[in-house]
Amino acid sequence: MIWHRTPSERRTHASLKWSTSPEDVLPLWVADMDCAPPNCVTQAINDALAHGIFGYGTEPRSFRNTWVQHLETRHEWKIDPDWIVPVPGVVPGMRFSLMASPQVRHVLIPTPAYPYFKTVPSIENRVEHSIQLDLAGETIETSIAAIEDRLKTIKEPAAILWCNPHNPGGNVYSKGFIQGLVKLAACYDALLVSDEIWADLILDDERHTPCGLVAPNDQPTVTLMAATKTFNIAGFSCAIAVIPDPDIRHRFLATQTAMPHISPLAYAVTASCLTDGWSWHDALIKALKHNRQLVMDWSVGHPEMTVITGHSTFLAWIESNSCNDLFERFLDRGVRLSPGAPFGSNTAVRLNFGCSPATLTEAFNRLDSAL
Repeated sequence: MIWHRTPSERRTHASLKWSTSPEDVLPLWVADMDCAPPNCVTQAINDALAHGIFGYGTEPRSFRNTWVQHLETRHEWKIDPDWIVPVPGVVPGMRFSLMASPQVRHVLIPTPAYPYFKTVPSIENRVEHSIQLDLAGETIETSIAAIEDRLKTIKEPAAILWCNPHNPGGNVYSKGFIQGLVKLAACYDALLVSDEIWADLILDDERHTPCGLVAPNDQPTVTLMAATKTFNIAGFSCAIAVIPDPDIRHRFLATQTAMPHISPLAYAVTASCLTDGWSWHDALIKALKHNRQLVMDWSVGHPEMTVITGHSTFLAWIESNSCNDLFERFLDRGVRLSPGAPFGSNTAVRLNFGCSPATLTEAFNRLDSAL
């Protein structure tokens, strides 16, 4: 069984998801799941405890090769280990990318978008330009032409922050789209930074195409990846930036002075998942597909809303056709979702279906009473 049988126990273990909500509220908001990670995670932790010394750590020699093998095996992307820069998370990686590119004054972001897509450019004093994505059937879409229309209006160096697969819409962009995005960035000499943290949580037959796979090695691209969402280990801050261009990589590395280091435990846990976590992953995908169907079945009874589940992640985007207080309504009935406003929509919420079917069913009963 994937799902934790008594998820409410998480309230007593300093869980951001559970401990910050009242006991009568079901938390289906922040993107972690109510399940234990693969057994290899526990083994990696036990091995570290058995060592018994917890001083300063450094990157293990095998860490980059583990990622190299993973990217080639699962994404058909052959990279040089030297292209990899370990970072303490995808969001810090986005910020380091902008810090390393002071000439970039304008940043294009898809909207709706994971809130840090707006926060990071703001912190770095860059001008934000939203690319409005459209609700299209089961996904949230845009076109290369729409992105180019925004780039045409910008007369200074720009960056494109992209999210593939998309959070919150779950869209897995086709290889043709990614090729078009890469060519467009090259045409306008724009830095392309791609958050690909969801690359290994694709629920259907769609195939993930890393931006760095189709971009020339001398094009300014930063591809950000992590195992944290895939294996439910978000508490271990560890990610990578893949940067083929040596000049950009050098500037990126220079931004990390006085920044937090990745812990030895996070390195070990990440490597263990990428090596030995895939049978667990197969069971997880099956469980998430079941839950996604529950979301889709529930949505049939609510034509006043557009519910997007997409082809990846464990997130659903719920857009109301008539009201702008969904978050408050649902919270009043004891279900905490992520409010849509930080993503760029005042009429939407994001639902995390990475939980037991029983929890999800109870949540839907409560949501029904609010509508």
